[in-house]
Amino acid sequence: MKLNLKKDKRSQLLNAANDFQSEVVKGSRLLHDCINELISGKLDKSKIDKVIQCEHNADRAKEKYIDLLYKDKRALPFLVEDRYRLIKYLDIISDNSEELALGLKVYPFEIFDDIKAEMKKLNDLYQEAIENLVEMVNLMETDFKTAYKKSFHIETLKRSAREAKFQILDLVYQKPQEKSLRVYLTSKICIKIFDMVVRAEEISDFLRSLIIKYPTK
Repeated sequence: MKLNLKKDKRSQLLNAANDFQSEVVKGSRLLHDCINELISGKLDKSKIDKVIQCEHNADRAKEKYIDLLYKDKRALPFLVEDRYRLIKYLDIISDNSEELALGLKVYPFEIFDDIKAEMKKLNDLYQEAIENLVEMVNLMETDFKTAYKKSFHIETLKRSAREAKFQILDLVYQKPQEKSLRVYLTSKICIKIFDMVVRAEEISDFLRSLIIKYPTK
């Protein structure tokens, strides 16, 4: 009876975690679509509101997850403190998605033609990094070995994203002085996308530290 109760509580926790992580991924996918639309010159700004709503949904799911987390600490394979840190890290991803979405909403220009290809590459790398990070989080429950390997793939994505960022900035910073505001705002979008890839890689490093801390899974 106690074993079944423990499994039920663990199941509740995993479901709550999945609800939270799903909203984080959903928001990042919507943002990815918005950036691609901006690059193509066909941004539907009403879609940005959906990114913002995902952040709000993620906040509600996060609070439910935290509430369950502290109700029964014994149902966890990791320390509560480590799970809480992971929740806060993923919450930052969600917050960053909302912040960039709000920036896109007021961005008054079109993307320079000569950086569109690299911007799309950077945007795709951002989405791949977030997707892989959430997959890694889920693998931490059952398969440390595969999760560990995935962390190195996220490192590779960050390196590729860094290269794309500097290729974009190299072109943007050569624009004439009269386009300085457009240059500044465009560079801010580029840097913000890259920063989210960096954040994903930092979280994967934290997960790798947990694998070292809990080596038996």
